[in-house]
Amino acid sequence: MDFIKEWTFNICITLLISVIFSILSPKGSMGKFFKITLAIFIFLSFIYPFKSADINLIFPEFNIEAFENEQENTYGDLICANIENQLEAGGYSSCKADVSINYSENEIKINRVSVQIPDTYSDIDVKNYIYDELGIVAEVRYLGE
Repeated sequence: MDFIKEWTFNICITLLISVIFSILSPKGSMGKFFKITLAIFIFLSFIYPFKSADINLIFPEFNIEAFENEQENTYGDLICANIENQLEAGGYSSCKADVSINYSENEIKINRVSVQIPDTYSDIDVKNYIYDELGIVAEVRYLGE
């Protein structure tokens, strides 16, 4: 708390001194140079106390592998949702999609697409529909297999 009190006091003193020098500054191009110098002085007075302060800013460590795993899961979920929505739009309800992908260097590679359908639909019709609509060759199985 003492740090904040001291910092506030220093800023107030700096601003008062800067106002006095600003009033006394010459006009014209020399006055512009003088005001730029005052602005730098004020800026430094805001930052300088942090140099001596015992403040440790700890930022979380960025783990690229965890990020890529999270991205892989997210993209896998999005692809599954897209397949299920497309099947729903085609009249194939209660279908469940499962996707295995690899995500690296901003590329998504689909390894395997598996779709589970109820017994009321033809697996060949569903497989052809997925290929025609999405261009994906899917492994189609009945629920419970």
